Amino acid sequence: STAAARAAGVSDPGDAVTALGSTLVLKLVSERPVNAPEFGVYSHRFGERWLVGGASNAGGAVCARYFSPKRMGELSLRLDPMQDSGLDYYPLLKPGERFPVNDPDYPPRLTPRPADDLRFLHGLLEGLARIEARGYALLAELGAPAPRRVLSVGGGAVNPAWRAMRERLLGVPVSLAVHQEAAYGSALLARDRGFGG
Repeated sequence: STAAARAAGVSDPGDAVTALGSTLVLKLVSERPVNAPEFGVYSHRFGERWLVGGASNAGGAVCARYFSPKRMGELSLRLDPMQDSGLDYYPLLKPGERFPVNDPDYPPRLTPRPADDLRFLHGLLEGLARIEARGYALLAELGAPAPRRVLSVGGGAVNPAWRAMRERLLGVPVSLAVHQEAAYGSALLARDRGFGG
């Protein structure tokens, strides 16, 4: 995830990267490390700065359980990201969460399930966006800077409706990172350390 953050192009305090894969991974550039294992928060050296972050067990794997990528894409075209779904989901595949709540017994919350697939997907994506917002708020409470912008990587990053929903709930600009591949970030990290030509 450090390589993915380097590939995304974050560099200044408050720059953040959210990896939207089978799970949610948050990374935030900070002037100082923040470590709070009781919340699943850790830091990695990042040049002269630090990457503070955490990884949730919630993520796109829950959406994939209920919807094919094609169906998710079709429904997302009809989704209004400026409206609340009215649902209060915590999308986990099974009990247990690492961040922003560190509780091995934390229960999934996926009910009630509406008959309308569009509203159900809306609730799932909104629940994940709320976890992301809660995660960044926790990092700020623990001493990291508040995010000033969020770059998105991973399979979920290409969903424009979800991106707009996340931007609304995070209250900062959210955009797709130009470079999505961690391998690109690994090459940059190697160059930074003087390896290669």
